[in-house]
Amino acid sequence: MKLASFDAVLFDMDGTLIDTESAYLEEWVRAAKQQGFEITQDLWHQMLGRPTIDCHQLVQGAFGAGFKLDVFATEYRSRLNDRLQHHVPVMPGVLNLLEDLKVQRTPMAVATSATRKSAEAYLSTAGLRGFFSHVITRDDVDQGKPHPEPFQKAAAALSVAPERCIALEDTEAGIRSAHGAGTIPIMIPSLKQPANEIAEICHLICNDMSEVHAHLRPTL
Repeated sequence: MKLASFDAVLFDMDGTLIDTESAYLEEWVRAAKQQGFEITQDLWHQMLGRPTIDCHQLVQGAFGAGFKLDVFATEYRSRLNDRLQHHVPVMPGVLNLLEDLKVQRTPMAVATSATRKSAEAYLSTAGLRGFFSHVITRDDVDQGKPHPEPFQKAAAALSVAPERCIALEDTEAGIRSAHGAGTIPIMIPSLKQPANEIAEICHLICNDMSEVHAHLRPTL
């Protein structure tokens, strides 16, 4: 499929710009197991791309009143902070794409389900914060992904119409958000391949960011 023309690029963060979702999964599974509960693959897939508060509600709903959510959150957050405090891995191909977009003066913003504190810390540690004029976080919206608001606000922050924005995402919740906002959604699946109804609303589905770059390069 030929890539639609665009004026700006909007990026999801976790699993798209930075390789953090596997760390989240490992620590959430570990913390739940300490209480004798299992985060199944199906439950994890429901949480992908959603704000933490929504994920906590899904976990509490799955495990019931006997599950101590506060103990769980304290445990996984402590271990994640230790793991990501000094090194946040960047997804393959991301730096080359960002550098190319920067040279071409293409406006770029982030639309993430993470909190402001986490987003600023992770992007800075990964060395990516300087590429983005705006970072829209869970703290900046009334409704998180899969609601369209995160991508709507990211486009508005750049003063670019949503339909002129490429939106890069790795999760189904993110693609629903990007599509609902009226952007041009491109999916780079990380931990889950898209269901058919999600694939149908993607403009493109790419294996990695290098493939995305190859599609974007002729238009830059």
